[in-house]
Amino acid sequence: YSLVNEPLIELANPGASGSLFYLTSDDEFIIKTVQHKEAKFLQRLLPGYYMNLNQNPRTLLPKFYGLYCIQTGGFNIRLVVMNNVLPRSVKMHYKYDLKGSTYKRRASRKEREKGRPTYKDLDFQDMHEEGLYFDTETYNNLMKTLQRDCRVLESFKIMDYSLLLGVHVLDHREVGDPGQTGGDNRRNIGQRVLYSTAMESIQGDGKAAEAVTTDDTMGGIPAKTYKDEKLLIFLGIIDILQSYRFIKKLEHSWKALVYDGDSVSVHRPGFYASRFLKFMSTRVFRKNQRKSAS
Repeated sequence: YSLVNEPLIELANPGASGSLFYLTSDDEFIIKTVQHKEAKFLQRLLPGYYMNLNQNPRTLLPKFYGLYCIQTGGFNIRLVVMNNVLPRSVKMHYKYDLKGSTYKRRASRKEREKGRPTYKDLDFQDMHEEGLYFDTETYNNLMKTLQRDCRVLESFKIMDYSLLLGVHVLDHREVGDPGQTGGDNRRNIGQRVLYSTAMESIQGDGKAAEAVTTDDTMGGIPAKTYKDEKLLIFLGIIDILQSYRFIKKLEHSWKALVYDGDSVSVHRPGFYASRFLKFMSTRVFRKNQRKSAS
């Protein structure tokens, strides 16, 4: 129903992968083209990945619903179907792709000129220098989920993943902005079975999460700026089909010779995970700031 009832929406891809991205009109699924090696890696990953998702329903890792290969004109086109992290019915005033790396981690001029650019780590530090504030329980839940997810990725020798972060400023309410919703922006209640909201991803208790998943918040996580602006946060870990094999080791080695090795994005999985977590827990997400904003 999601795929064929309405035309797919093509999304811009700010990354260097060259993948094509499509969104189903009901906001449920992202369809992404993947390379042969990524498809192979996903197939090898599936048994352990499936077991982990069953054991840990609280996760910000992508949920893979299907992997398909279409043959056309003598070419194989591989598609992966995943959960959508950023609902279109809530306007994202800021959108970030964060790796915890500083080397070349700024959005290009071309990206910045887009109507809804995806910014990177250095841009986040410029635009949200003080970070985003959560109440203590929410912060602890979020960090526990991220730590567990990073341990899983490290165990699979995965690196170069990102945190996709959408920030909605509640004071500029623009729910139902026609520029980003297609048709009816209310999700069908029956479809919520598949859709895992940001709040559900860190709380895990479906009943408690259902109470906070209203049509107004779409399951976003409440947060504030240091100036006490109210925000809704949407997030998920993306780009996990990258294993640390020989080519990546080589890439890191030569980059480390030319630049500061600890600042480049390509790194050993263990180091990558700890740097990623440190950046998220100290620069991006912060606990319940109590001082008054002056």
